[in-house]
Amino acid sequence: MNVQILQLPPMRVAYLRHVGPYMEVGATWSRLLPQLEQGGWLNEQSRCLGIGHDNPNVVPAKDLRYDACVTVGEDFQPTGELGVQIIAGGDYAICRHVGPYEGLGAAYGWLFSQGLPQMGRQMGDAPPFEVYVNSPDRFPPAELITDIHIPLA
Repeated sequence: MNVQILQLPPMRVAYLRHVGPYMEVGATWSRLLPQLEQGGWLNEQSRCLGIGHDNPNVVPAKDLRYDACVTVGEDFQPTGELGVQIIAGGDYAICRHVGPYEGLGAAYGWLFSQGLPQMGRQMGDAPPFEVYVNSPDRFPPAELITDIHIPLA
């Protein structure tokens, strides 16, 4: 796998929290995207991100926390169940995964066991996040592109 290190600016995102197995986050996205679309907050510059707060090898599946996020501008004000948060800027190790979301766990495993150690880097304090480059609504699982972002210490 190819890993690059980039410095990213902070990102402001609207989000909905999912608690439960990571493979069940689709229902949360199905609630988030229509709300943002109805409010006129989705556009060509919008990026969809997912923040997995917990290690599924340590935390029981029923307790896993995941934030389904979409980048928004400073003028966005959360309403109802929507929240807003800032994803910290800084140095990130970024690795592209191509294929079904079910393969993301193996990609994370490789990053933590081999990728970061080979670069002599350690994960920072913030949780990793994923940028979904394309949509499962428009692409088959084998063609899904996900950029994994690991914050670096």
